[in-house]
Amino acid sequence: MTDTLRSTTRPSTHMHALVGRVLEASQDPRYVARKEMWTRHNRLDKTSKTPVYVCLKRGSGTNANPVTWSELIPFEQRLSKDRLEREIELQLRQKLYKHDNIPDDEVMSTTVWVGAVRAAADGEAKDVASGRIGSSFDVDHVDGAASGPLWGLPFVETRIGGPGGAYAVQPAVVEDSDLDRLHWPPFQIDEAATRELCERAEEIVGGRLPVKVATDAVGYSPTETMISLMGMEAMLFGVIDRPEFMHRIMDFVTEGTVQYQLARQAAGGVDYEQSWNYRVPYEDLPADADPHRLSSCWPLVAAQSMCGISPTLYEEFVQPYHARLTQHLGQDRVYYHGCEDLTEKIPSILKLPNLRRLHISPWTDLERAAELVGRDFVMEVVPHPETIYSQTPAEMRAWLERAMDIAGDLVIDLVLGEIETVMGKPGVLSTWAQIAQEVAEERA
Repeated sequence: MTDTLRSTTRPSTHMHALVGRVLEASQDPRYVARKEMWTRHNRLDKTSKTPVYVCLKRGSGTNANPVTWSELIPFEQRLSKDRLEREIELQLRQKLYKHDNIPDDEVMSTTVWVGAVRAAADGEAKDVASGRIGSSFDVDHVDGAASGPLWGLPFVETRIGGPGGAYAVQPAVVEDSDLDRLHWPPFQIDEAATRELCERAEEIVGGRLPVKVATDAVGYSPTETMISLMGMEAMLFGVIDRPEFMHRIMDFVTEGTVQYQLARQAAGGVDYEQSWNYRVPYEDLPADADPHRLSSCWPLVAAQSMCGISPTLYEEFVQPYHARLTQHLGQDRVYYHGCEDLTEKIPSILKLPNLRRLHISPWTDLERAAELVGRDFVMEVVPHPETIYSQTPAEMRAWLERAMDIAGDLVIDLVLGEIETVMGKPGVLSTWAQIAQEVAEERA
């Protein structure tokens, strides 16, 4: 496929049509009620029913469910040749696919996202820093590998199997002295190049859709940064054999994360809509809230790479650093994500400042979680991956009914997530969403 860097000054015919369809779809009355529902729900207020959400990450990057989207929107349906136009075309088609095919409670946003062009850090080659011009990226996720140079040392991974395959970290931090080679990540944006990128994006959509810049290159999960620097094996041994070293690196990456996010805010780089990521479909901010402050954002905090440590070790090596971080973040808007079994760690997690949402994976004991969480937080209840690979509609319904029965009058949403493939059967997403809506209505 021909790969150009420049778009024409007039949107192509297929892009003009896609923009029109998105504008028309976004006016559907269903979204008015959904906006109110999600806003009330995440404030712990009663809603007419339990929200249902099929979570498909957006964009074209390695973390954005590339296999799944290739099944839902085959490559032969994507018509653009220009790199940036291809990215925007995919975002628009992703919006329309959800609107047309999946009866969940997502709210369609008309916003088109482009990745900020990062200015070169000291000693960094310019071509590395400018590599995001027109290239693919994850709308909802930080690209961990790309953020490595910001810390002074690269995040090096050995990957096999292509998109969705396995990988292993090649440690950059091994000895104590390696920590001295790190530095806090600077918030550096190439303003001119980013402005050029936005202008090109606006040309592509004909000035008819809002274009925003995704600026967060670090995220809010210091343990995952630590793992990217030293590797899983070294961490597992380190919490036993090198506790002082582990506290030193966790202190460093946590403070670096805090300072980066505060600098991003000071530079005007924060936009609360970007922070909705792929778990908060919408929020109407209070009239006195500033959408460009961290306090208005929904930071996703996770420590999934620490799933192998005990609750006691979690309390020592993770919880204090998460608490330090979240005190600076979204006012009652922190979302804790964890695909692992969090059952015995929930008592610690619930102490986080500003916590509001908690991911309850199929490996976490839902009954125990319900007892611990009560109505003080939102539980995001997620079924087992087998749901879309092997369950019959009757089995899907049985699981959903059981989850609703356990939750009772607690504040939950039903979320189908971590969808790495639909095994060539895209209709399964629609089936699950429809059944979940029926169960939610029956239990309303």
